[in-house]
Amino acid sequence: MVNNSVNVVDYAVISRALAAWFRFYEVDPEERMLEVLAQAASELYPGGYRSPDDLATSLIGSYVGPWSLMTNAPTSASVH
Repeated sequence: MVNNSVNVVDYAVISRALAAWFRFYEVDPEERMLEVLAQAASELYPGGYRSPDDLATSLIGSYVGPWSLMTNAPTSASVH
């Protein structure tokens, strides 16, 4: 499950959190949305969000609906 190494995350936990986000907003998973949410979840995980519920709650509050994940920018550095 969780290794004591700083950069190791439990991808099963992240996967369940992402599934919860998509269920909450009643949208079908799309590759770009999955990439953004997975990156955010993998950054939150080492900060103490270790359960699927904790991660999902944080993602749901931070990324409010699929519209918050849509960009017309070519890179994440360009997202407003």
